[in-house]
Amino acid sequence: MLKREIMQKNRFGGVFPNEEVFREIYGECIENQQQASKDVRDSYSRMNDEFENYLNAVQEDMFRYAYQCGYEAAVVAFGKGGAA
Repeated sequence: MLKREIMQKNRFGGVFPNEEVFREIYGECIENQQQASKDVRDSYSRMNDEFENYLNAVQEDMFRYAYQCGYEAAVVAFGKGGAA
């Protein structure tokens, strides 16, 4: 086998003659894939809910800190007579 043929074979995963054949077989497999079990779907839903809770908590934390920094800067500015 020529080096070029070996490289070509490795490029397409060794079993597919070319990218077009791979895409066709891959598409058929995806279309025929069974749906995940109810347990998997329920677990995903719970995980997604918890991730949303996490993101909301992080955003709230960031807002509180930024607000606090702004408040403290205003207190310092007014205390020194900087804003009048």
